[in-house]
Amino acid sequence: MSEDVHRPRPVVDPSLDPEHREEVLSAHYRSSSPDPRPARLREGAAQLFGVGFTLALTTALGGWYLSIIIATITAVAYTVALLVRGEANPVVRVSGAFLGAGTLAAVPAWVLDPAAATGLPWLVFGGLAAMVTADGLTCRTRADARADSDRADRLVGPDEVNRADHPLLLEVQYTIDRVSEHAHELGEGTEPGRTLEVLHQEEWRIAGLLARQRTLRRAHLRRWQRAESERVREALRPQREYLDAVGEAVRRRVDSVREYRRVFDRALAAHREWIQCQEARDSTPDYLRHLADAEVLDTGATEVSDLVCAADAAGRVRDEHVRELLGHPLHPDA
Repeated sequence: MSEDVHRPRPVVDPSLDPEHREEVLSAHYRSSSPDPRPARLREGAAQLFGVGFTLALTTALGGWYLSIIIATITAVAYTVALLVRGEANPVVRVSGAFLGAGTLAAVPAWVLDPAAATGLPWLVFGGLAAMVTADGLTCRTRADARADSDRADRLVGPDEVNRADHPLLLEVQYTIDRVSEHAHELGEGTEPGRTLEVLHQEEWRIAGLLARQRTLRRAHLRRWQRAESERVREALRPQREYLDAVGEAVRRRVDSVREYRRVFDRALAAHREWIQCQEARDSTPDYLRHLADAEVLDTGATEVSDLVCAADAAGRVRDEHVRELLGHPLHPDA
């Protein structure tokens, strides 16, 4: 039903197209994910330690020439990885490209004159350390400005709704899940696509009201607590009444959605009962033939008549409940 049984899922503006909706949801989940910078800094420190230890060992055993080869390979590999990794900060990516290009540009100099490699590996290592540190500090997954703006205007997260109001939003989302999962069973005439469109619009309106309710209630509470006198509190009293009136209106609307779910469940149960009675009636000839083989045909006539009557009665109940569902105010054709 939701990502947590006590926590509603984020609500996205239903007017968005599916691709845009996914972008907004992705931006929301990225923003609520843990900060990756500490982990990236620890990872970068471990990599720098490995490269630095290798350079020191190579310099001591093989000299500067071998060290610059290792430093060059490391710098170019890091630059390529930085360019491929899309979430890297653009400034860091460009700086890394300069580091890689500069290191490659110096290759002819130390290839032709090995003495030119003296001290150069540690210069490359210093640039590499600066890039790794800058990448670790700025690597937080970025959403572009449009996605951030859309997330503010087009999505209501569970944290934007007062925890006490979560059950209201969960009721609406549970109704949406029930209709989405089972509406196709009722067949033609119920139009599950249009019904879900109406329910998603209700969900969006209710979520928006609850989010604003939380913001305004907190602001009112701060003013109430800072009030210098009873006269100020009296001036603030209408605000509390307005908030209470909005809360009551939202609860009434959620009750209407809940009642629609009850009607839907009754229609679904009646439809399943009708289907099962139809199956029982349609399968009866197999049992009659089986009974005929046993040459006791006259004992089955009453039971067959009862099954036909039961199927007809279930059909009438099913039709009655489906008509009630189609006449509900939340149904698109009502």
